This record gives sequence, structure tokens and C-alpha cells, in this order.
Amino acid sequence: MIHRSMLCLSLLNLLLCFSMTGCDGSSPLRIKKNPKNVGPWCGPNQRVQIGERVVGHNPNLGVIHRTFLVDDAGKEYDPKKLADQVWSYLEGTGDAKKIKEAFSSDGYYPRMIVVSIKPVVVILETYQDAALPKQLGTSTERNYWVAQIHALGDPVYKDGLQWFSPDLKQRPTNLAFSQAGVAEIALAHGKLKLIREGKDCKTTRE
Repeated sequence: MIHRSMLCLSLLNLLLCFSMTGCDGSSPLRIKKNPKNVGPWCGPNQRVQIGERVVGHNPNLGVIHRTFLVDDAGKEYDPKKLADQVWSYLEGTGDAKKIKEAFSSDGYYPRMIVVSIKPVVVILETYQDAALPKQLGTSTERNYWVAQIHALGDPVYKDGLQWFSPDLKQRPTNLAFSQAGVAEIALAHGKLKLIREGKDCKTTRE
């Protein structure tokens, strides 16, 4: 016979599960009206929508939220899976090895920003800090490098900015800025522009 208190506890846990995650690991996606950071482009003059979903509960941290992206056709993208896809492409081309070697030998720390998801286009920034390899070690764990790929925000202007695209089979290549501070990336339909604004770069898609 099941004790009444145990039965009540089980029912309570079941109700909490359905109220937060539906017991299938998902909950309704809440679209942010005014997100702090912009998302990547999914079409001409069209950025993705940014949403948040409850994906679990931690006894110490409370409710756990995750960010998801939604394109103009309503398709959802998981930023973590997107980052894994990007790094997997760099591993396949051998550029991931070059990035890690540049970090361990000269302290070039990479930061990658996904600026488009249809097709996937990524901007690669590097910062030099010779002390970082000593502080962080060689950082051979794959998760560390995947975590340097972000799907929110615009790039920061740096000398030597590069772009690459898993979908276009384009390996990292230098961006050429005009005297007016504009760099263009040609796409099958339209183009991406990076416009230098002081220390930052604003991105547009036409």
C-alpha cells in the first residue's frame, strides 16, 4: 500500500512537471518583444525572433530557461546546436586546429558571431592576450571552443575580421572594408553588410 503522503508528493511532482515543461522537455516559447541583443538575419531586412522556453528545474537554481531563435517561416533554431554545427565545420576544414594553435602559441582568443542563419554566416573576431594561454591552459576541451560561438549580438570591429559559412562552403576569409567603413558578403539572394560604427559593427541584410 502506498502511503498517503508519498502519493500526495508524487501527484505534486507530476503537476509541477506538467506546469513547467509538459513532461516532454518542452514548454511554450515566449517571444521577447524587446530583446537586449539582436539575433542573426534570416532573410532580406528580416531578423530572427528571439524566444525563451522553460527546459527544466534545478533545486538550487530554480527554473531553467533556454533561448531559441525563430526564422521567418516559423522554424526554431537551438543556438547550442547551431554553435556545434559551426565548430564541426571548422573541424572538418582544419581551421579549428589553426584557431587552437594560434591561441596556444600567440594568445589569439577567438570570438565568433552568427550573423545569418539562412544561410549560416559567421564573423570571426580575434583578440590577442599572451597571458590567456597560461591562465586557461591549452583549452583542448571541445565544449570550450563551441562556447566561443554566439548567436546573439553584432560583431565588434577589429583589424583582421574574417567571415566563413558552413552552408556556402566558405572557409575563413578576410573582410575588406571600404574607406566608408563598409564590408559586403554576397549571398545567393542579396547581400550582408557590415558597417563600422566606432568600435562596433552594425549588420544589415538586403
